[in-house]
Parts: sequence; C-alpha cells; structure tokens
Amino acid sequence: MIDAASPMSAPHGAEILEVGPPPAPGHDPSMGVIAACFLVGTVALMILGVQPVLLEALTSAHRLSNAEVGPLATVEDLALAFGAAVGPAWMRRGGIRAKAVALSLMLTGAHLGIYLADSTLLLDMFRGVAGLLEGLTLSAALVILIHHSQPDRVNGAFLGLSTLPQALMAFAVPAWITPRLGEGGGFVVLAGLSLISAGTALFLPSRAGGPDAQSTARTRWTAPILLTLGAVALQNAAIGGAWNYLPLLVDQHHFAPILGGVAVAGGLVFQVAGAGAVAAWGGRFPYRPALIAGALCQTCVIVALALAGAPWLFVVPALLFGLFWLAMSPFQVRLLIALDPSRGAAMLLTAVTLVGLSLGPAVSAIGVHGARVTGALSIAAVMMALACALYVIVAMVSRTRPRAA
Repeated sequence: MIDAASPMSAPHGAEILEVGPPPAPGHDPSMGVIAACFLVGTVALMILGVQPVLLEALTSAHRLSNAEVGPLATVEDLALAFGAAVGPAWMRRGGIRAKAVALSLMLTGAHLGIYLADSTLLLDMFRGVAGLLEGLTLSAALVILIHHSQPDRVNGAFLGLSTLPQALMAFAVPAWITPRLGEGGGFVVLAGLSLISAGTALFLPSRAGGPDAQSTARTRWTAPILLTLGAVALQNAAIGGAWNYLPLLVDQHHFAPILGGVAVAGGLVFQVAGAGAVAAWGGRFPYRPALIAGALCQTCVIVALALAGAPWLFVVPALLFGLFWLAMSPFQVRLLIALDPSRGAAMLLTAVTLVGLSLGPAVSAIGVHGARVTGALSIAAVMMALACALYVIVAMVSRTRPRAA
C-alpha cells in the first residue's frame, strides 16, 4: 500500500490537512507506468491474501503442524516488511526497471523452492527469501507511485485492485488448484505470476520522477507519533494473528473444507468494498473517532469468530473482518500526516503494517493447543483491544497539541 499519501479530499466542514504543495501533475507517470506498478505491486503482495490457504494445504499434507503455521507465516511476512522498509532507499538510487525484473525472476525460483524443501527449516528458508524479494519488488512500485500528484487516489485504487486477484486465488487454491496440483500447486501459480511481473517490470522507468523525489524533510519523533505507529503495529498483529488461523478454525469445528476458502476469499472481496467505501466517503468522517471505532469493531469481530459454533456464525464475522481491514489505512495516513506534516512517519506505515502482520501469527501461535486454535484468536482480540486503547490515548494527547497546518 502507498502510505505516504496526501489526505483524502473532504467536503466542506470535514477535517482538512494541508501539508504542502503536491507534485506537479506534469511529473506524474503515464497510465501505462501506473498500470505496470499496480501489477508488479499486486504480485508482490499476493502472498498476504493467500497465505492462510497455502499453509493449510501444507498442514493437510503433513508437511507442517498447526503450531508451525504461525512461525512460518511470520518468517515470510517479517522478511517482506524488511524488504519494504529498506527497498525504497535502494530503488531511489536508480535502475528501478532492471532491479524489478531481476527481483521478479528470483522470486519465481523462490516460489518453486517448495519442491526442494523437505524440512521445516528449508521451508522457513525459502519462504524467508521469498518474503525479502517480495518486499524489495513492492518497493519498486511504491517509490514510483508515491510521488504522484494525487497519491491518495492512487493508494485507494492500488489497495482495491491488488486485493481482487488475492480473493480469486484464495478461493481457487482449496477448490481447484490444490486438489489437482497438490499442496505445492499454489506456489507454482505464484511462480507463474512472478514471471508475468518480470515481463511487466520492463515498462517501469529507471528512476522515480517528481520534484519531491529527493525530499529531505525531517521528522520529529513525538510521543503521539510513536504511539500511533505502535497502535498500527498492534492492530495489524491482531489481523495477521486471526487471519492465518481462519482455515484451521474451520478444521477445528469440522465445517466443510470449502468454507475456509469461502471465508478467506469473501473476506478479501469485502476488503475491496471497505477500501472503496472509505475512498469515496472517508473524508466525511474525523479520523480519530474512526480509528477508535474501527479497532473496537474489529475486536468484536475477532471474538465472534472465536466463538463461532455454526457455519454461518463463522462466515458472517469473517466477511466483516475483511470489511474493516483495508478501511482503516486511509485514516491511519491522515492521523500520521496530522501529527507529522513532513510525512516521514507516514512513509513508514507500510513497513510497520507488515511488521505487525508478520509478528501477529507467531504471537497468536502461543494460544494453539494441538488441533484447537481458538486461543490464537483470543490473543488476537487482546492485541486489537490494546490498539484501540492506544488510539484513545493518541486522541487525548494530540487534542492538547496545536493542530498541524
């Protein structure tokens, strides 16, 4: 996601933040370059939506235990976060096109490593390498899109469009790909998509444009900024901790196996709906109350998932889970820009989000006891409640400070 976005446009009377002039429209990349960035970034982020069903296929084939799912997901997600954090600085040095092509080709090989990994250690190694390559590849797209004159609209479009392929694949893996291609079939599909990404990366420029590409604005790391980033990390840790155990929760309750794919795919579709709704109407709502209310609703949804005793009681909260996931990101951007007009803190939002998503499954794994994974969701609910509390503290503290102009 493109987190260093300008505030969403808001109607008269809503909160409006002005953080300096945006890049001149004449410096915007062409629609072809934007489309190429979208595809390259989408392939890099694909694992975040399909990881639960891919790992569930490995557990069903007895290549992973339930307790090993969380740590393996953490390895890849944390590596992805690291790549997304260090990648932009590397990409700004130039050679974006060549780097993106090479990274996509190497990512193809990392996905195919599923057939060479005959132990948990090798699985961790291959998925860790894949995560690093995914993060670096993602940064190639983000460093170009972030300098668009309307980064908020580009952000909304990217969030929505990148989620649709995830939803399609999340449904196809358990319903069609795994039964026909085996437990490694999903990774083969990812390898094929990485080859397509390599070809598409040829249309990327060698350097990011825009007059603000070499901005040297400094960020003052105040307590509200750090607390906000902490809340974002906790919120996404809760999301990752609950999301990766949804298919295993289906197994625990002996629901039909297809229900796991329906819940994950449906949740991804609702992510698109949530992102679209906020892009269209989010500017009408103050961001502080929206973040508090959103985190509180997410806490209730995770609790409902943990307590689900019937298929429909599982599917409905799973869909609501997806609805709130991406919808919170624009409000987080607006809050960070309000606290730090230099946008330095907002530029870290992608990395912080991914760190939270990567650590969440490992923390939630503490609650796994054999085949029972309900405890994992209970831990996720606690993390989400703590994030809500931090948003409340930030709202109280930041209200006492002068508003950013």
